[in-house]
Amino acid sequence: MATHDVDTEDGKLPEPSRTALFISHATPEDNHFVRWLGAKLTAMGYEVWADVMRLHGGIDWARELEAALRKRAVKMLLVCTPNGLEKQGVRNEIEIGIDLSKKLDDAAFIIPLRLEAYDAPFRIAHAQYIDFKASWARGLAELVALLRDQGIPQATPGAMDTWLVAHTVGSDKLVERSEPLVSNWLEVVNQPDLVRYCEAPVGVPLEPFQNRLCHKFPVVPFRTGVITFSKPDGDGSLGPELPAKEMGSISTAKFLQDGWPEYGIDAYHSKRMYSDLGSQAFDAFCKTRGLKGVLGANKRLSWWGDIKSAPIGQVRFDWNFRRGSRQIVGHSGKRGVHWHYALNAQLRASPLWHLRLSPRLVFSQNGLDAIEDSKRSHTLRRSFAKGWRNARWRDMLCAYLWWLSEGKSELRLSVAADEFLSLAVPPMQFSCPVTVLEGEEIPIDEDDPDIPPESWSDDGAGEDEQ
Repeated sequence: MATHDVDTEDGKLPEPSRTALFISHATPEDNHFVRWLGAKLTAMGYEVWADVMRLHGGIDWARELEAALRKRAVKMLLVCTPNGLEKQGVRNEIEIGIDLSKKLDDAAFIIPLRLEAYDAPFRIAHAQYIDFKASWARGLAELVALLRDQGIPQATPGAMDTWLVAHTVGSDKLVERSEPLVSNWLEVVNQPDLVRYCEAPVGVPLEPFQNRLCHKFPVVPFRTGVITFSKPDGDGSLGPELPAKEMGSISTAKFLQDGWPEYGIDAYHSKRMYSDLGSQAFDAFCKTRGLKGVLGANKRLSWWGDIKSAPIGQVRFDWNFRRGSRQIVGHSGKRGVHWHYALNAQLRASPLWHLRLSPRLVFSQNGLDAIEDSKRSHTLRRSFAKGWRNARWRDMLCAYLWWLSEGKSELRLSVAADEFLSLAVPPMQFSCPVTVLEGEEIPIDEDDPDIPPESWSDDGAGEDEQ
C-alpha cells in the first residue's frame, strides 16, 4: 500500500504525500467520461489528476502529469477501451504504473475501469476491473467503496475549486440580466372537444379499418376499433369504403386527465394515444405543404423541403418581439451537398398541451433526394453544424415556422372534418433571470451568412432573398 511522507537524507525535502487519484485515459475519446468521473470524485474530497484539468496553456502539462503520477499518485485509475489501450501515451503510463506498483508494494495500484469490453494487455491482465460499461453510477459506487476500503484519503482542501476553475476556462459567462428564451414548444390553443371510439360494423374486415393509411384523419387502433377525434360522416363512414359506428365519446380534457375507464384506458395510455393522433396530424399537414419525410433512428419522421418545395434563400420572420432572417435550405460548396432543415413533432399533454418540435439536418446531393447512407449523414451532421450556436438553431426554427405557417399566428392541423388542433406560433417564450455572454466569437458560416438587421426591409417579409 502507498506510504505518505518519506524520510530522506539530511538536507533534502521529503517527497510529497501520495494522496492523488491519477486518471489515465485516451484523449480526446474518453474526455467526457473523465470529466464526469473527476467531478464526482473531486466533489467527494479526493485529489484528482487528469489531462482534462489543464488550466494554463503555458504549463508543460505532459511533464506535470508525469510528475503527478510518479510522485503524487496513490492510485492509478486506468480507463479501459479497446482503442484507448492502444494509444502509446496510455501504454507509457501503464509501464510507469507497474513500476510504481512494485516500488510501493501495492499490487492494486492500477485499478482498471471497464468502459467498453476490451482485451487486457499482458502487463495488467491480472488486475480486477471495475465495470462502468453497464452503468456509470454503479461503477462509481463500486470504485468509491474500494477506495474507502483501502483507506485512500479524502477531504483535500480546495480540490473542488480547482476542478471548477478548470471547467470555466473559455466558457461563457452569466450576468444577472433578464433574457427571453425561445422554446421548441407550440402551445395548443384549440382542440376538438371530444375523443371518440369507433368500430367497424359486423362483417366489415378489421385489418383495413385499423390501418392508419386507409383513414382520412388520424386514428389509433384499439381493441376491435379505433380511437379518433373524427366521427362517421353522413354516410356512416370514417373514410372511403370504411363504414363505421361510433361506440362512445369522452371529453378530451377528461380523456387526458383520467383516461377512459369504461374501455380500460388509463391516463398514461390516453396521453400516448393523444400524442400519436397529434403526430399523425402534423405529418399529414407537412405532406400538404409538399414536404418529404425521412425516418430517423427514433423511428419518427422528420419533415424537410427540397429545393423545389422550400425557399432556397433567406427566410425573413417578424413576430414583433422576435425577428430575423435565416436559411432553411442551403448548399455547401465546400462539402458538395445540399443541407435541409427538418423537424419532427410530438404532441404532449404535460405540463400543458403543446407540440414539441425536434430539429435535425437532412443532406442531399441534388437538392431533391435525401442521402440514404446513415453513416455519411451522421458524419456530415456532426461536422457541418459543430460551430452553430443555440441562437442559430433558434432563428432557423423561427424561419421554418414562419414559412410553414405562411406568416400567420397559428398552425392548424386537421384531425376531423372541420375540426383542428390549433397551435400558436411563434414557439412559447420563457423568461430567464440571467443572460449568457458568449466567451468566443461565433465563426462566420459561408453556407448561411448572418444578415445584418439594417438590411431588413418591412416589405416582402418572408420572401426569398437571392
